[in-house]
Amino acid sequence: MERHPRQVGYLNVISVYSDADFFKHFRVTRTTFQYLLAYLQDNNFRCDIIFHGGCEPMSLYEILYINLQYLGNQGSLRLLADKFNRTDSSVCNVVSQFCNFMFQKQRDFIKWPNREGIPAVSRAFRRKCNFPGAVSALDGCHIPFHPKAPNQVPYRNYKKFCSFNLMAAALPDRSFSYVFCGFPGSVHDSTVFQSSSLFHQLDTECHQFFNQNSYHIIADSAFPLKQWLITPFKKLNGRLPRSQRIFNKKLSSTRMVIELAFGDIKNRFKRCLDINTSIEKGVDIVVTCCILHNVCIQQGDLFYGGKLDEEYLNCNVNNQPYAVGVIDRLAERKRQQICDSLQ
Repeated sequence: MERHPRQVGYLNVISVYSDADFFKHFRVTRTTFQYLLAYLQDNNFRCDIIFHGGCEPMSLYEILYINLQYLGNQGSLRLLADKFNRTDSSVCNVVSQFCNFMFQKQRDFIKWPNREGIPAVSRAFRRKCNFPGAVSALDGCHIPFHPKAPNQVPYRNYKKFCSFNLMAAALPDRSFSYVFCGFPGSVHDSTVFQSSSLFHQLDTECHQFFNQNSYHIIADSAFPLKQWLITPFKKLNGRLPRSQRIFNKKLSSTRMVIELAFGDIKNRFKRCLDINTSIEKGVDIVVTCCILHNVCIQQGDLFYGGKLDEEYLNCNVNNQPYAVGVIDRLAERKRQQICDSLQ
C-alpha cells in the first residue's frame, strides 16, 4: 500500500500567525473565532464522538480551522486534508457536519427584528437616504453551482450558467434578517419569494411583525407590490414624472444594503462564488456563510474589501420585472403617499 507524505505541525504554525495572517487564512478575527468555538462547545457539537483507537479525533479547534479555511477559499478538500494531516474523508465529514449543524441553528443568528425594535431599524434605514418606514431590504442572488447532467436544465439561469437562488433580507448594518436558499437559478425572484415562509407569514399575519400602515420591506421591481412590500414605480409609457424618479432613486439607494451584504459574504467566504457539491450540502454551506457573516458583524469583525460589481457577484437574478396580476390599490396608495412625502 502506497503511503503519501503529509504536512505535520500546522496547528502549531497557526498559533504563531500574526492577527493579519490569521485573518487572511481564516477570514475572521481571533475574537470571532473564539466566539464560534465557545458556541460549538456550549451546544455540544460532536459531543457524541467516541474514540475507538486509530487516528486521534479532531478537536473543536481543528474542526473550526478546517471549516473556516474551506468556506473562505476555493481550494479543494484534498489540500485541506494534506495541510491538517487528515484523510480526505475525515475533512469532508467534518465540513458536512459543521455546515449542517449551523444550518439547523440558523435561528440563533438570523433573526427578524421584534416589534419593539422595528422603529429603531426604520430610523437607521431613514438615515441613509431619508426613505421612511423600511424594516428590511429584500433581494436574491445567484450562487454558481454544478449539478449533474440530468438535472442541469432547471438550474440554468438566463445568464446561461447553472446556479441556485439565495433569497435574503438585510438590516441597515448589512446583517441578514432572513434567508431562503436552494431554488433553481432559472426561477424568478417573485416565485421564489412567494414560496418562502416569510411571504406566507407576512401575507396572512403581518401585524405580528410590524404595522403595515407605517412600515414595510423594500425591494426592486422583480417583486410584487404589497402594503408591506414597497417596490419602485415602473416605466409604463415613456419617462416617469420627477417625483417618481426621486422616489425610485431613494428606494434604490436605501435598498443597496442587501446587495452590499451579498458582496460581503462572497468576498469574505469565497466558497459561495462556486459551489461544487450536492444541492443539499450547497444550501448548508451558503446558509452557514450567512450565519458567519452575521456573527462577524455582531463581533465588530467588519470586512468591506473585494469586488462589488454585479457581474462578479451575480446579484441581478432576473432579466424581467414582476408581471403584475391583481393590482393592490391599498399598496399603490401607500406608495404614492410616500412618494409625495419625499418631495
